[in-house]
Amino acid sequence: MQNEQIKTELKNIFADRLNMDIAAINAGDDDGLFDPEGWNIDSIDVIDIVLGVEQTFGVKLKQDEEVQAHFRTLNTLADHIGQLIAAKA
Repeated sequence: MQNEQIKTELKNIFADRLNMDIAAINAGDDDGLFDPEGWNIDSIDVIDIVLGVEQTFGVKLKQDEEVQAHFRTLNTLADHIGQLIAAKA
């Protein structure tokens, strides 16, 4: 799966699970997911995102110390999901 497809699906997950109006959010793919000036998600949102990612992509996101690095930006999360998909194939 291409990185752009993954990012599109992630935005759909944000819209569906977090009730975000993606068109109204002025955040780019390199803006912080937790940054109030970026995507402005919180730790509760992460649970919904993880569930959405696991259902949509069929991969398991580990809850370890590296999870923060993967949830830095939309790009870092998409890259991580892409690696998990590739490892599964």
